[in-house]
Amino acid sequence: MEKKYSAVFILSLVSFIMILLNGIWILTNDTPIILSSFNASSAEEIMNAKAFWGRIAFGIPGLLEGYWTLFWLIFAAATLACGILVYKNPRKYRTNGLLMMICSLLSLPIGGGFYIGAILGFVGGAASIEWSKSFKETFFGKITRAATGNSKFYTMIRDNSETIGIAAFTVIFVSVLSGIGNGLYTYNLDLIKKGGDAASAILLQGCVMMCNETPFITATSLIGMGVVKWLILSLTIYWIGARLTAIPVNYEKVVRITAFVYVPEILQVFMPFMFSNEPTLSYNWPLGLYVISRLWVFIILVVAVTRTFDFTKGKALGVAIFGGTLYWLIYHMFIIPTLNVPGVEVQLAMPQSSWVILMGITVAAIIAMLLGVFRKK
Repeated sequence: MEKKYSAVFILSLVSFIMILLNGIWILTNDTPIILSSFNASSAEEIMNAKAFWGRIAFGIPGLLEGYWTLFWLIFAAATLACGILVYKNPRKYRTNGLLMMICSLLSLPIGGGFYIGAILGFVGGAASIEWSKSFKETFFGKITRAATGNSKFYTMIRDNSETIGIAAFTVIFVSVLSGIGNGLYTYNLDLIKKGGDAASAILLQGCVMMCNETPFITATSLIGMGVVKWLILSLTIYWIGARLTAIPVNYEKVVRITAFVYVPEILQVFMPFMFSNEPTLSYNWPLGLYVISRLWVFIILVVAVTRTFDFTKGKALGVAIFGGTLYWLIYHMFIIPTLNVPGVEVQLAMPQSSWVILMGITVAAIIAMLLGVFRKK
């Protein structure tokens, strides 16, 4: 257990150092740190540029000028102090861990140690709250193992019926984070397209506008969407993996495992970290995160199916392809048009002819058959 407390202390120390460096840089210049492709004087110049322009900002304008930076640095010191207290006085691990999480988040107005420092402090505080468990058994440890496709982790989830609660919480957690990132990006994207002072503030000064209910509505809506997606995917995988192949696996096991498959969608929280000109602003950046997260989800799905049904990797790949195709069609043909959830959503153009859709299902079914999905042994 002492090793775990040492790890919490190291996380708090690294978090403090990064936030301090970030803060000193801002204190010296009295402005947020803005890294951009090239210098520009106006939002119009950026949007009309033929070359790519993008920026990443560390710090929130209006909250770091003058002595405000010193004020926020107090929370960086508090993060380190909480890490020391967790190490020296483990009996108050919950209180100190919670304070460590809060203080690390309160460093975000000055960039949060290039964001990495705030994340490390938050994770360290969360790990200390669950002091009785090894890191891999904590919530963030489970998230990490799920994201890396750890086969032992998915076997544990399959065999432990008590993990249904943490599975549901994972879906909600991922949906909230992706919803916040999606909502903030959507709102600021609309402001940039309208032009004016707001566009200049976002692109040139590093602001991220949040004085509207849109980000919160999107985050709330995506919780419901996340649950719907989770149930649809688990149903398609269960129907193919258990019903068609007559494998004696109950639905609850599939539900538990597929919840963790969606962990890569957390990537959407990083959407408002960068703003750019077109076409990257409306197309390349959201689409890039979409493609990366979906490929990641698919790879993890193959591992999850392998563990759930004790299939070979080839057969699990076939189930993932066939089930993923059915899920994709249901989601894009019925769920998105019906629910019309706000936010940035990659809506792929669906074929007008039904034979194209049927052909896609046929190809997926043939691949699944060749990979042995429909063999009952």
